[in-house]
Amino acid sequence: MVRLGSILNRIWKYFAFYIILILLIIWLMQNVFLTAFYKNMKIADIEETGRQITTEYLHDQPIEKTIRSKSIDNSTRIQVVDGDGNVIYPNDWMGIFYSTSYNREIISSILTDIPKVEGSNKLLELKILDDDFQSYIYTSYLGSDDYGSDLYLMIVSTVEPIDSTVQIMKRQFPYIIGIVLAIGMIVSYFIAKKLSKPVLDLNESAKELAHGNYDTSFPSSGVYEIDQLSQTLNYATKELSKMEEMRVSIVANVSHDLKTPLTVIKSYSEMIKDITGEDKEMRDANLDIIISEADRLTEMVNSILDVSKLEMQMDELNKKEMSLREKTEEIINKLDVFRTKHKIDFIIEGESEGWICADPQMMTQVLYNFTSNAISFVGPDKKIIFKIEEDEDNVTYSVIDHGRGINKEDKDKIWERYYTDRKNHIRNAVGTGLGLHIVRVILSKHAFKYGVESEIGKGSRFYFVASKLK
Repeated sequence: MVRLGSILNRIWKYFAFYIILILLIIWLMQNVFLTAFYKNMKIADIEETGRQITTEYLHDQPIEKTIRSKSIDNSTRIQVVDGDGNVIYPNDWMGIFYSTSYNREIISSILTDIPKVEGSNKLLELKILDDDFQSYIYTSYLGSDDYGSDLYLMIVSTVEPIDSTVQIMKRQFPYIIGIVLAIGMIVSYFIAKKLSKPVLDLNESAKELAHGNYDTSFPSSGVYEIDQLSQTLNYATKELSKMEEMRVSIVANVSHDLKTPLTVIKSYSEMIKDITGEDKEMRDANLDIIISEADRLTEMVNSILDVSKLEMQMDELNKKEMSLREKTEEIINKLDVFRTKHKIDFIIEGESEGWICADPQMMTQVLYNFTSNAISFVGPDKKIIFKIEEDEDNVTYSVIDHGRGINKEDKDKIWERYYTDRKNHIRNAVGTGLGLHIVRVILSKHAFKYGVESEIGKGSRFYFVASKLK
């Protein structure tokens, strides 16, 4: 069944329209333009023959062979005549026979109208033999002979009526229409079906994808454009599958990370209510924990909002001159709790101030996220090194830890949204998997080169390269 409006129906209709258009053109050529086309072809042939023989004669080339070859058709007579219309060539009995069939007055008037300039010619349409027969007379001036007589080339060609041929064609045409339409519609249906099948297959696969089946595959068809579309859709399916996995991951990660501080807040709130009583010192300690966990919740929510704003290009760059060393010292001061509580040693290497032109607020977030990541995977030596190096053109900023390192297959994944490694060591580092993704978005926005170097068991170096402020 061919559904109205379907691609199969449309292709079929286009083919049918094309077949009808071709039949209409054939009908016009046979019944309307055939006679005119035949006459124009005959005139062109007469003029071409006349020019050829005239050129050969004027260049002293023999014309007898050409005249004979062109006179094979009984409807065409070619002769060389003098100024009085007497036949000079062919001078056999056929030439005499032809000469008697001409109207002397007509011939004389035609010859008189031609200028006596070699190569001058004229084509005249006359009714000479019969009113049903259209005749054309081509005459050209060849010059004079040795006796001073003017010589002319005369070609008489009769266009026979083709009415009987047209009538036969008209009678045949309905049968031709019926046969061609029947065959054409059948063939066009199968062609349309073959052409539309790859698109219909893609549609079925798209329906599977719409129902959440990310294992669906879009088949190839051998048609270049459709194969390109299949490859694009297969790629889109693969990316959607990744997005679905990330969605599940973020729900699990955020749920877990939100649940922990909420549980702590609830527990310590109950302790304040039920246990601490008038013990101000314990109550203050519990309140500090509640405040800390509330800050942790705020930080996670802000990270999610930061990603949304950055990816939607809502935050425009507000570039200013800034010192990477100064920003690093500010971050170390804010994270002093890790120095006292977890005995982590923050070390700044290099004498450079690292002056660059960038958005200070965004770059502060980059440095903080690098540091937070390093804290999460700090090694047994409890050292995190900040290295600021510069050359004539660039400043290279690195954050180095001596932790367990990153597997080769995970080096690209760590920059993706919501990627997390649950094997971190310090709980206070945010675990939504957004930190390094935010870094990637911000550094890409600044067009800074960035990356990670890591070796299992020896630690990692996260870095970026910015243009040096001159």
